[in-house]
Amino acid sequence: MKKLNLSHFITAFFVVLVLYQPIKFIIYHFTDLSYDEILDFGWRGDGCETKDGRRLDYIDCPCGTGLIEPDDFYKVSNEGDFYYNDKLLGKVILKTKPSYFSGGEILTGGELEIENLETGIICYYDSILD
Repeated sequence: MKKLNLSHFITAFFVVLVLYQPIKFIIYHFTDLSYDEILDFGWRGDGCETKDGRRLDYIDCPCGTGLIEPDDFYKVSNEGDFYYNDKLLGKVILKTKPSYFSGGEILTGGELEIENLETGIICYYDSILD
Protein backbone atom coordinates (compact mmCIF):
# COMPACT_ATOMS: atom_id res chain seq x y z
CA MET A 1 0.00 0.00 0.00
CA LYS A 2 1.33 3.38 -1.02
CA LYS A 3 1.72 6.04 1.66
CA LEU A 4 0.35 9.53 1.05
CA ASN A 5 2.71 12.23 2.06
CA LEU A 6 2.11 15.78 3.21
CA SER A 7 2.70 17.30 -0.23
CA HIS A 8 -0.32 15.42 -1.65
CA PHE A 9 -2.55 16.86 1.05
CA ILE A 10 -1.21 20.37 0.52
CA THR A 11 -1.72 20.10 -3.25
CA ALA A 12 -5.27 18.83 -2.79
CA PHE A 13 -6.00 21.65 -0.35
CA PHE A 14 -4.83 24.33 -2.79
CA VAL A 15 -6.76 22.77 -5.69
CA VAL A 16 -9.96 22.89 -3.64
CA LEU A 17 -9.18 26.43 -2.51
CA VAL A 18 -8.53 27.66 -6.06
CA LEU A 19 -11.66 26.00 -7.47
CA TYR A 20 -13.97 27.21 -4.69
CA GLN A 21 -14.41 30.82 -5.91
CA PRO A 22 -15.11 29.94 -9.59
CA ILE A 23 -17.63 27.30 -8.54
CA LYS A 24 -19.27 29.75 -6.13
CA PHE A 25 -19.39 32.35 -8.94
CA ILE A 26 -20.98 29.90 -11.41
CA ILE A 27 -23.58 28.69 -8.93
CA TYR A 28 -24.46 32.27 -7.99
CA HIS A 29 -24.98 33.47 -11.56
CA PHE A 30 -26.82 30.43 -12.89
CA THR A 31 -29.30 29.99 -10.06
CA ASP A 32 -32.03 32.23 -8.69
CA LEU A 33 -31.99 33.55 -5.17
CA SER A 34 -34.54 31.96 -2.92
CA TYR A 35 -36.47 34.28 -0.63
CA ASP A 36 -34.45 33.28 2.45
CA GLU A 37 -31.20 34.12 0.60
CA ILE A 38 -32.34 37.69 -0.04
CA LEU A 39 -31.53 38.55 3.56
CA ASP A 40 -27.96 37.25 3.18
CA PHE A 41 -27.24 40.68 1.67
CA GLY A 42 -27.36 44.12 3.21
CA TRP A 43 -30.03 46.49 1.86
CA ARG A 44 -30.17 50.30 2.09
CA GLY A 45 -33.46 52.20 1.97
CA ASP A 46 -33.93 54.24 -1.21
CA GLY A 47 -37.24 55.96 -0.55
CA CYS A 48 -40.83 54.99 -1.21
CA GLU A 49 -43.87 55.89 -3.24
CA THR A 50 -47.60 55.37 -3.21
CA LYS A 51 -49.39 53.07 -5.65
CA ASP A 52 -50.27 56.06 -7.82
CA GLY A 53 -46.56 56.89 -8.22
CA ARG A 54 -46.29 59.83 -5.80
CA ARG A 55 -42.83 59.90 -4.17
CA LEU A 56 -42.88 60.36 -0.38
CA ASP A 57 -40.46 62.09 1.95
CA TYR A 58 -38.31 59.79 4.06
CA ILE A 59 -40.21 60.90 7.16
CA ASP A 60 -43.50 59.61 5.69
CA CYS A 61 -42.10 56.23 4.58
CA PRO A 62 -43.45 53.37 6.70
CA CYS A 63 -40.26 51.42 6.04
CA GLY A 64 -37.92 54.18 7.18
CA THR A 65 -34.59 55.00 5.60
CA GLY A 66 -32.43 52.57 7.48
CA LEU A 67 -30.61 49.42 6.62
CA ILE A 68 -31.74 45.82 6.48
CA GLU A 69 -28.77 43.77 7.65
CA PRO A 70 -28.42 39.97 7.55
CA ASP A 71 -28.33 39.75 11.36
CA ASP A 72 -31.49 41.86 11.91
CA PHE A 73 -34.80 40.38 13.00
CA TYR A 74 -36.25 40.35 9.49
CA LYS A 75 -37.50 37.19 7.80
CA VAL A 76 -38.85 36.40 4.33
CA SER A 77 -41.13 33.39 3.88
CA ASN A 78 -41.05 31.08 0.86
CA GLU A 79 -44.07 32.97 -0.51
CA GLY A 80 -42.27 36.32 -0.29
CA ASP A 81 -43.96 37.60 2.86
CA PHE A 82 -41.77 40.05 4.79
CA TYR A 83 -41.75 39.83 8.60
CA TYR A 84 -40.11 41.80 11.38
CA ASN A 85 -40.16 40.11 14.79
CA ASP A 86 -42.81 37.69 13.45
CA LYS A 87 -45.12 40.57 12.47
CA LEU A 88 -46.17 40.55 8.81
CA LEU A 89 -45.16 43.86 7.22
CA GLY A 90 -45.42 43.34 3.50
CA LYS A 91 -44.57 41.51 0.30
CA VAL A 92 -41.04 41.30 -1.12
CA ILE A 93 -40.18 41.59 -4.83
CA LEU A 94 -36.58 41.14 -5.95
CA LYS A 95 -36.23 43.36 -9.03
CA THR A 96 -32.50 42.87 -9.67
CA LYS A 97 -30.19 40.30 -8.13
CA PRO A 98 -27.10 41.73 -6.38
CA SER A 99 -23.86 41.39 -8.31
CA TYR A 100 -21.12 39.03 -7.21
CA PHE A 101 -18.52 41.71 -7.96
CA SER A 102 -19.01 45.22 -6.63
CA GLY A 103 -16.11 46.83 -8.49
CA GLY A 104 -15.04 48.71 -5.38
CA GLU A 105 -18.44 50.37 -5.01
CA ILE A 106 -20.56 50.13 -1.86
CA LEU A 107 -23.67 49.37 -3.97
CA THR A 108 -23.79 45.90 -5.52
CA GLY A 109 -26.55 46.50 -8.07
CA GLY A 110 -29.42 44.66 -6.41
CA GLU A 111 -32.87 46.22 -6.23
CA LEU A 112 -35.61 45.16 -3.85
CA GLU A 113 -39.19 46.37 -3.37
CA ILE A 114 -41.30 45.79 -0.28
CA GLU A 115 -44.99 46.59 -0.52
CA ASN A 116 -46.43 47.55 2.86
CA LEU A 117 -49.65 45.56 3.34
CA GLU A 118 -51.38 48.14 5.53
CA THR A 119 -50.74 51.24 3.45
CA GLY A 120 -49.91 49.87 -0.01
CA ILE A 121 -46.79 52.05 -0.07
CA ILE A 122 -43.86 50.53 -1.96
CA CYS A 123 -40.44 50.87 -0.31
CA TYR A 124 -37.31 50.61 -2.45
CA TYR A 125 -33.96 49.21 -1.37
CA ASP A 126 -30.50 48.92 -2.97
CA SER A 127 -28.11 46.08 -2.08
CA ILE A 128 -24.89 47.08 -0.35
CA LEU A 129 -21.67 45.40 0.73
CA ASP A 130 -21.67 44.03 4.25
